[in-house]
Amino acid sequence: MAKASTADGTMTIGDTGTKTKKSDKTKSGGAGKPAKPGVFARLAQYMRDVRSEMKRVVWPQRPEVLNSSMVVAVTLIFFAAFTFFTDAIVVWALGLLTGTGK
Repeated sequence: MAKASTADGTMTIGDTGTKTKKSDKTKSGGAGKPAKPGVFARLAQYMRDVRSEMKRVVWPQRPEVLNSSMVVAVTLIFFAAFTFFTDAIVVWALGLLTGTGK
C-alpha cells in the first residue's frame, strides 16, 4: 500500500482513494478528555481544599511546643560546641604535625 501526503493535509491511503484530513483526526468530538477548568477555577478549588485540610490538622498544645523547642535548642547548642571543640583539636594537632603551632 502506498501512502502519500499533500500540501493541504490530505492523505491518500492505498488504492481505495479514501482521503482523510489530519485536522479531522485532531478535532474528534466528545471522545477525548473533558475540558480543563480555567486557572481561577482551579485556584479557587485549591484554596477550598487547603481550608478543608487545615480544619483537620491537630495542632499541638503550648507545653508540647515548648518541650520540642527546648529539645531543638539543646541539640543545637550541643552540636555547635562539639563542632567548635573538634575543629580546635584538629587545628591544634595539625599545627603540631606541620610545625606551625605556637
